[in-house]
Amino acid sequence: MDRPAMASVFRMRHAPASVSGVRSTGQGQADPIVRVRSLGEAIRFVAHAFPQYDISAVAIISGDPSIPRLGGLEVKALWREYGERWSEE
Repeated sequence: MDRPAMASVFRMRHAPASVSGVRSTGQGQADPIVRVRSLGEAIRFVAHAFPQYDISAVAIISGDPSIPRLGGLEVKALWREYGERWSEE
């Protein structure tokens, strides 16, 4: 993901979003149901999910069709670029 695309996603951090593909790493534990309100909250959750959860199949989908589906690699790149600012108003 290039910097202009990351900046576009960051500007849309308040857009509604959902997270899927998060798996529990504990034996016998149910996979979590992730409830987030915004894209920024979803990215923050995924960035902090390891090692409690397996995020190898994670997908963040935004309510805004201009934002592509984000996987683990994109989330890592976005977190490196913007860090805790995902939570700012």
